[in-house]
Amino acid sequence: MSNALQAGKDRRAFLGRYRSSLRWLALPAASLLLTACAGGGQHQEMKPTAPSGLAALKSPLMPSAFFADGGETFTAWRCTPSQDLVTTTPDDSRLRLWTALGETELPSAVVGSGSRYELGGVSFWRQGRDARVESDNGRLVCTLASERQTTTRKAHPDTIFYASGNEPGWNVSLDRNSHSLTLVSDYGQATDAFDYRVASVKNGGDARMILVSDSGRYPMELDLRAGACFDDMSGQPWPVRVTLRYGEREFQGCGQGVEASR
Repeated sequence: MSNALQAGKDRRAFLGRYRSSLRWLALPAASLLLTACAGGGQHQEMKPTAPSGLAALKSPLMPSAFFADGGETFTAWRCTPSQDLVTTTPDDSRLRLWTALGETELPSAVVGSGSRYELGGVSFWRQGRDARVESDNGRLVCTLASERQTTTRKAHPDTIFYASGNEPGWNVSLDRNSHSLTLVSDYGQATDAFDYRVASVKNGGDARMILVSDSGRYPMELDLRAGACFDDMSGQPWPVRVTLRYGEREFQGCGQGVEASR
């Protein structure tokens, strides 16, 4: 690829992230300062067809907003006005940020102390356990609440996505090499396996993916949405909100795309 073509491609990617950040500026109140960061521009919802042949042996591609992208730690922030955020830093040059509605990425900016990330009039400035998030609509004052090591293949070597929840305790593992998943429910007392299909997928900062199956004991639907999520017992941060419907039961929890082992 020529330098000119590559430069044009890089510019289009930057403008896509910039337009995403501009949605923040149209909000009417500081208490909603970050809700629009979930918008990743215009997205087209796709209805994938069932896999066949060799493609059936592989797990589907999952939205990048479900992953830490190399970040080693997820950090939970409690902010005033009331809002909870999740961040990770894949490297020194960028910060990934999840709000209740989705994910966005901010490149690093020059600052005298601490770490600052900024894009399109929105900035995240961290100094130790404190942070400030600012846009034209106002400011959030945040305090570090908890941290969690990124889930990797070291703990789940055959899994592309992992989710869990409480009361009753459950977890779901999507196989890395096939369209199959395993549900362990009722505090480990019940296990069911499914061959699933992707009912819909939406990429971008407000990514969403719905998986369905009729191959288990009961019909199953797994709804995955990019957004700040917190374990309702430990408070630990995750980047995906998960709703699992299994027969007449519904489970709520959090999940994450499983990263390569470090």
